[in-house]
Amino acid sequence: MPRSLKFFYFGHQCPHNAYLLARIKTIAWKESVPLHLFDITNDEETCARYRIFSPNMLIVNDKYRLHGPFSKERIVAMLDDEDIEPRAYAVKQSEDVVKGDLLPLTPKSVLSTCVPCIGPDDTGLCRGKAEWIGDMMKSSGLDNLGYLHFVGGVCVGGAEFLPSEKVPYPIPDKRDDNAFITCSFLSDEVKDYRTHPLLALLGHLRDHGFSTVSVAASVDVVFPNGPVEWFERKGFKDRGVLINEELHCAEIHYLQLRL
Repeated sequence: MPRSLKFFYFGHQCPHNAYLLARIKTIAWKESVPLHLFDITNDEETCARYRIFSPNMLIVNDKYRLHGPFSKERIVAMLDDEDIEPRAYAVKQSEDVVKGDLLPLTPKSVLSTCVPCIGPDDTGLCRGKAEWIGDMMKSSGLDNLGYLHFVGGVCVGGAEFLPSEKVPYPIPDKRDDNAFITCSFLSDEVKDYRTHPLLALLGHLRDHGFSTVSVAASVDVVFPNGPVEWFERKGFKDRGVLINEELHCAEIHYLQLRL
């Protein structure tokens, strides 16, 4: 099969998208490989065709699927059908809930997510994310998209949502009173930084007329939003499998909670 690359990205919903987009362009140019780019914002047809349920997805040679950050070295190897063994990124989420300070998720506050999401303390890396937040707030008529969690002035987690009708993924039950959690972070084996912002978000959604909230989460691994059992402990009901991403050992399920 000819070498090829397809990269799908939900605008700048994920702070990783900007540098991954630059990285895959460089790889395609240096390897002389055809590259097809898909901004899946508002593109439900493409998401349904390729079964996309995460903010970025790379398909190599039309058969190897990767979501989340990827290295240049692995992609170059995969183009030659090498380094194709599954890799599981699993974290046993702690149950030791931390309750720090919460801030609404807005274009200004999201600049603080660079360290927990990407690594470098450089707000410039989150400018695209900030613009995306602003655009989504404007188009949805919302004053924020969730909550960020701070401990000692440092962002350690958060919970982000969109009205399900704004999500391009082929999820069931798209309606104006069903919210969809686009990101719940950070998973940590020592502390639970996710519960505090999630519970605040659930209350916020109830107050704003949402009747249900949904999420796509992996059974055992971190991306996206895993593990499933963490959401089940919060009262979410498992509505079934969406897809099994074999290279990540990620069986992704659709879960929903009645508010």
